[in-house]
Amino acid sequence: MITQTTDAPAGADHKGHVSPGVFTGITLSIANSGAGAARGVVVEDVLPEGFHYYELTTLGGNAIRTATSDPGSQGNPSWGTWTIPAGTGNTVSALVLSFKVQVPLNPGDYKNQVKITTATGVEIDQGDPVAIVVEPRPSLTLTVAAAAGQVTTGGLATYVISVANVGSAVAKRVVVSVSLAPGFLYSTTTSYEGNGLRVATIDPPANSLLPLWSSWDIPGASNGVPGLVRLTFQARILPAVAPGLYNLTAAVTSAADVPPQTLGNAAPVSVGKGTKLPITMTVAPTAPYAGQNGTVTYVITVENDSNDAAQWVTVTDTLPQGFAYQSTGSVVINGKSTASRLQPAAGSPTPQWGPFVLPAGGFNGATLVITFTAKINGASLGPHANVVSGNSSNAQMIGGSDQSPVIVTSG
Repeated sequence: MITQTTDAPAGADHKGHVSPGVFTGITLSIANSGAGAARGVVVEDVLPEGFHYYELTTLGGNAIRTATSDPGSQGNPSWGTWTIPAGTGNTVSALVLSFKVQVPLNPGDYKNQVKITTATGVEIDQGDPVAIVVEPRPSLTLTVAAAAGQVTTGGLATYVISVANVGSAVAKRVVVSVSLAPGFLYSTTTSYEGNGLRVATIDPPANSLLPLWSSWDIPGASNGVPGLVRLTFQARILPAVAPGLYNLTAAVTSAADVPPQTLGNAAPVSVGKGTKLPITMTVAPTAPYAGQNGTVTYVITVENDSNDAAQWVTVTDTLPQGFAYQSTGSVVINGKSTASRLQPAAGSPTPQWGPFVLPAGGFNGATLVITFTAKINGASLGPHANVVSGNSSNAQMIGGSDQSPVIVTSG
């Protein structure tokens, strides 16, 4: 007997209701109510179209694992192989699997299915499939990057904040705010980009510790391309700031349908000269020029020179205005291909990969290299800088921008 549940909030129709692109949990309970053991059991979850498996969260029940087969990075997740004992008295034997999936961007009514195979013939009661409704709602993603990984006291740090609406409805009155590190003071906003409509103009005062920008209506995704607001600002670093690594905290709020988001310990910069940076990041185009409506290939390199492995590493590329992610060519750690659970959506202005474990590098360094292609669509002529940033659960990661930005030409 198969029972399915989801942790998505239930509506009046008893279905889970979620925003486009979010992560939600599904739990499968495979119970044996028969008089004999079910042997050679393999469980495959047949995900609805557009859903992506992310990770197993809990494993429960009293089933016995007889062979190990875990889900791959692509396709439907499958687990095997199990023996589920017969129930005894009032006790039901079961295998319980809980896992997270990322729902699609397209609104709709989706049903999850389960496929069970066994070594011997058994009667299978499929039960009711779990139903998840992806509603036409806004869904905001917030990314923050420092344009340069190293700055000096008394100088300026440049930051790029991107708010993308990957949902299917307009995000109303979006407000962006930042909490700067001690000794960092807001200086000026150098640019606003994207297709968001500014409905109220509130900009930070000079020397603010908590700069705030308001407000935009950001359209939903169209033809796979999210709505976008991107702002670039500079912060002045006081001469008394001690050398070291400094982060900021960014937040985004909206009038309705979008929960507030806070991104802490983001966009680290190293203040001072000669500071040892265990995890460094670079990005560079493979060619100096690219034509309008053409493509450009970028190579992101992440190097770990420390004596400890960097855990749960994610990499985010903040593409220039008018550029959109197209495809990933390769993801390699120390020369060997590796899988990324996070799969960037085509058309994304801020593709993201990970999570990875980057081994300790020591003197020789350990490297993660991501090669991907971006489509140029509407970018103006001239140079366009790309920015890369990252996060880790136990290491400081220093992002940066390409030293020789690709130059967009007319043909």
